[in-house]
Amino acid sequence: MGNSENSLSKILNSPLTVGIALIVIGILFCALRAGFISILLTIVGVVLIILGILNLVGRNWTMGGIELAVGAVIIICGWLIVDITLLLLGIVFIAYSIYQIATTAPKLKRAKFGDIIMSLLYPLLMLTIGIILVVAKWQMIDVIFIVIGAISIVTGIIIIAKNIVDTNKATAVQSPSSENKSKSEQK
Repeated sequence: MGNSENSLSKILNSPLTVGIALIVIGILFCALRAGFISILLTIVGVVLIILGILNLVGRNWTMGGIELAVGAVIIICGWLIVDITLLLLGIVFIAYSIYQIATTAPKLKRAKFGDIIMSLLYPLLMLTIGIILVVAKWQMIDVIFIVIGAISIVTGIIIIAKNIVDTNKATAVQSPSSENKSKSEQK
């Protein structure tokens, strides 16, 4: 039993498995975009409902009731929760960027042009993201998910490529030593 657990652990922790998983997740992020949130919310809601039922069967009434209620709320109101969260996040970004511009403005009078650009770049980027989250949040989420998916795919490819290179190096290092042994045995 311990041997099979060790083998499973090796497979799950291998760079090849991690790389393939990252590529698959990246493809899902790119293909489903904002729909991925819906799938995740549904999965979390169903898991909480199942855990709640199991706790109720085990007579853990409080925890079971809480898990059932939260699972149902996530499934029923999931999109409302996401919508409100994105709206609040956009408002926070806008407020924070205005605060940064207001606190930086007095320092800009005696700053060089390059320093002014760098000081305003981050707050203006935050302001833009905040406005987009308030006005067109789903298009913003689609872009973010595509970027996350692309990064995940590239990371998976890099991990797999590094694993292949490391395996080839290990094989190349082992080969000359075995050839040297066979040559010394022939003499």
